[in-house]
Amino acid sequence: MYYVQVMSESETICLRLSKETAKKLREIANNEEKDRSTLIREILEEGIEEKNIEYAIELYQKGRITGWKAAQLSNISLWNFYKLLTEKGILLQYSQQDLEEDLKP
Repeated sequence: MYYVQVMSESETICLRLSKETAKKLREIANNEEKDRSTLIREILEEGIEEKNIEYAIELYQKGRITGWKAAQLSNISLWNFYKLLTEKGILLQYSQQDLEEDLKP
């Protein structure tokens, strides 16, 4: 069993991992010369960022939010959000109504 602690107003989380996953974590931590807790925090933070981006793309594709709002939700620039959409083969959609929505405070 491993404990994950996130810094600054941290919370300890207990999780169970398969022996194979724990072994892979140990190997990666050793290769990167990090302790497992640091590595797990990094992996979780990257995973959360990726999930936020996936969620923003989903909302954007459904037309529920504009590209600008999706970029803000993803915590990336509009340029990088559109670049990501292009890389994923997702068509860009931007209307006059989207512009008006983006200009609202």
